[in-house]
Amino acid sequence: MKTKSLLTLTCALGLLCLGGQANAALLVTNGNFSNLTGLNYEGGPWYSGVPTGWSTGKEGTTYSVKYTGNPSPDVYTYAANLSQLTVTSPSFASLNQSVGTTDFTGAVTLKFDLADFNLPSTNWEVGAAIYTNNFGTLLANTSIVNGFSGLNGIGTYELTASNVASGAPLQIAFWTTGGTPSLTNVSISQVPEPGTWALLMGGLGMLGTLRRRSRQA
Repeated sequence: MKTKSLLTLTCALGLLCLGGQANAALLVTNGNFSNLTGLNYEGGPWYSGVPTGWSTGKEGTTYSVKYTGNPSPDVYTYAANLSQLTVTSPSFASLNQSVGTTDFTGAVTLKFDLADFNLPSTNWEVGAAIYTNNFGTLLANTSIVNGFSGLNGIGTYELTASNVASGAPLQIAFWTTGGTPSLTNVSISQVPEPGTWALLMGGLGMLGTLRRRSRQA
């Protein structure tokens, strides 16, 4: 009977641990824009079309993905051209995708890199957001500004939505007001709330106690 109870608890804790590692349920498809499926080659380093895994309501997505690198040893990096994939006026269309459903209640963090296709850099503002309920509920958003006189908007950024409920379907979105900002290395992750960690650690402690008692029996 003790063995059966121990096995049941072990399985339950195993499932909780998997949820704590999980980010398997949250995943950005083609976050580095290297999947060129469905894009049209425009010549030079440019491809046109909407990157696979992503959506946008903007028409005429030309020169939407650019690569940089060296054909020998075949090392390339890719980035999305937000100025061609998004629009804020007269209507709004973002570059977006659904990224899955949360496994547990916790903080969700969206991470991404911004740069500029032109040097000297251009003046632009990039928006990023995390939504749920099919873009019906905004969980978190941010705005990054890059000025003519410097590269203050270029770098790696994180946007976090706190206390996102378990089972929430999430969507992410990016857009720009103009200029030539590039987007790449988009990823998403989730960390359990402190209460979830406390439950896990308490359960592990109980498991250790039961194991010791089982050996002594």
